[in-house]
Amino acid sequence: MTEFDSSRVLNLARRLSFPRFAGSEGEARARELIVEELRSSGYEPALEEFETLTFKIDRAELRVLKPWTADVECAGVGFSGSTPESGVESEVRYVETGERLLLPEEGYILLLSRMPKLEGYKRIMKSKPAGLLVAEGSPHRGLSHVALMPGWRKHGSAPMLRIRFRDAHRILEASGVRARLTLIQNEWKAKCYNVVVERRGWKYPDEVVVVCAHYDTVYGVPGVIDNACGTALALELARLFSGRRVKRTIRFILFSAEELGLRGSQAYVEKHKDQLENVKMVINLDVHGGALGSNDAIVTGPAQVKPYLEVLSRELGVNLSVREDVVGSDGTSFAKVGVPVVNFSRSSGASAGTHSVGDDGRFVGVWAFESMKPLLLKFLNLLTESEEFPFPREVPEGLKKKITEFFKMLGLECEE
Repeated sequence: MTEFDSSRVLNLARRLSFPRFAGSEGEARARELIVEELRSSGYEPALEEFETLTFKIDRAELRVLKPWTADVECAGVGFSGSTPESGVESEVRYVETGERLLLPEEGYILLLSRMPKLEGYKRIMKSKPAGLLVAEGSPHRGLSHVALMPGWRKHGSAPMLRIRFRDAHRILEASGVRARLTLIQNEWKAKCYNVVVERRGWKYPDEVVVVCAHYDTVYGVPGVIDNACGTALALELARLFSGRRVKRTIRFILFSAEELGLRGSQAYVEKHKDQLENVKMVINLDVHGGALGSNDAIVTGPAQVKPYLEVLSRELGVNLSVREDVVGSDGTSFAKVGVPVVNFSRSSGASAGTHSVGDDGRFVGVWAFESMKPLLLKFLNLLTESEEFPFPREVPEGLKKKITEFFKMLGLECEE
């Protein structure tokens, strides 16, 4: 029988260690690698095409003009719009996260302590800023390569840059800072693809357990923790199950465009909405590989799952932190239509570099997968081999409310 090989997972994650932004050549290269791996495991992958809005940052520049002169390292925020080629020039005003007390009249470049929530963003847009500077959350963090949710733009937009904490602090401490902000980016509709294979059940083929992970990254980032390691883990499980006789169907899905607002998983749910009643549970693998760390499970599903996983972790002697909540990952696209989800991830100091060029694989290791392996295998065996599916197919009302709020935050409607 095929055995789970943690070294193979790590090697595959390292092969995927390059930028894989939705709609880019890197994403296509990653997809080819994934298809090749699945074929070598005996599957014939299905590629499900969908279209999503994507972008490319051509120029992102910030130059302080007063009371000193210097270029400031920055990263453009996708979908936040562009300046003229010459940029926009203005005094910089600090507004925290959009506090009413601090918001000035229109026309300033505004400095934010962090990316605001939607309500704060709406307030900021009412002051019609010339541009926005968003500080990183820590002096030790690199620049985030992220995007604004396109749905937020109905409330207004302004060209936005991320800057380092130390640079934001220097601007905040000075008075009368004047700067020139330049951001040039292009947007277009790109064709992306989800990759799907399955091992059909011999006894209950119409009952399906989904195992999924996203293979894309934010722009310009190797994305080893988020989510080359999760992708490699899903591929290793697919290899393992390709040689097993299972009672229930187990379906493996590698999603694209998760980093643009769960676009791949939303496209899958929409395309297959008439067949989702057969999906009993989704196992989502996102943020993995940190060698020094611990294991997490976030349950967006029936109340019985949390105590079961807690008992299972004790039985196996593997630490697992379990809570019931909603996370910003592909499983939530299923949870919003009533399919329960368990999100497995790895907490680690290595995760501090996610969404930045620091997510480069320096601190990943085999132990991350050795630690997670018994939990995943035992849980998947329960789901696929039990005579009756062991958990109800439900999402509790309290979690449904959180799901609705999450999709509102993305600027998307949530199905009731």
